[in-house]
Amino acid sequence: MAPTRAVCVTSSVALRRPLRRAFHATGTQVEFADAVGGADPADAVVVIDQPTYAGLADADRATLERGRALIVMGASLEDEAVLDAMRRERWNHVIREAEDPDDDELVVTSVKLSSGDIFGLEKYLAWGVKVNETTIDTYEAKREALLAVTASARDGGARRPTIARIESVVDELLMNAMYDAPAVATGKAVPTPRRITDPVGDAEARLRWAADGRYFAVSVEDRYGALAKDVILDHLLRARQERGRPRAPDAPGASGGAGLGLYFILSSVTRFIANLDPGVRTEVICLFDLKQGGRDADACARSLHVFGPRA
Repeated sequence: MAPTRAVCVTSSVALRRPLRRAFHATGTQVEFADAVGGADPADAVVVIDQPTYAGLADADRATLERGRALIVMGASLEDEAVLDAMRRERWNHVIREAEDPDDDELVVTSVKLSSGDIFGLEKYLAWGVKVNETTIDTYEAKREALLAVTASARDGGARRPTIARIESVVDELLMNAMYDAPAVATGKAVPTPRRITDPVGDAEARLRWAADGRYFAVSVEDRYGALAKDVILDHLLRARQERGRPRAPDAPGASGGAGLGLYFILSSVTRFIANLDPGVRTEVICLFDLKQGGRDADACARSLHVFGPRA
């Protein structure tokens, strides 16, 4: 049975309040501690703030790995030390806001971790929102889908810079699902350039999108399950170390493939969620803040969540 415990290691009163609200809403038992040794994280969802986490000894970090999942608040994906730590430990969730986190995000994350029901765009949107859906199996179908998504974003109130980011992100997600995922799963080489008429093999992607007035959300699902957390981190680190801020994947001089593409996606969205069922399917969900102006755009996603087996 899925665990119903959450251990929150933080001395911040400002952070404890929203954590208590969110986990209580999901029926999860919440325990607070100022230090790792103050609570038993075994098979619990563990939440810790970045200042506390940064000061942990190796033994305390090993203790945290006894938990089912680790959520770190106040960490940034722009910090290479954070990406390196995520590679080494059971740390699958980053939420940048620590002093004033989004209760809805905490509730959804808690429910998914407790129930194991991880798939579905609807979880991140207001109840009753209409979700559009289509299956993409040709280049022409992809082109038509991009037109439909951008029109929907425009009707949903997205600003022009946001619409441009949505179009580029959806395009890259579909390319990953139609070219990179089947190539990795079957051991075939990805054609260069990737912008060709037909996808690799019999690949098809399931595209869904919706808006609820606060966020525009898109998801792309493939039936290969080839994406893994380490792959995401590998590409993020490589892109940061070798290229710095990425250009759009289709920009002049930009390289193809999922590496810089994933980094570009994470630099363009508000929230990035990867739902992983290895060898079976992958669903990537991206949320765009509809109230965010062009000048307020974030340099990197405010949060990253990777859900899967014991994640």
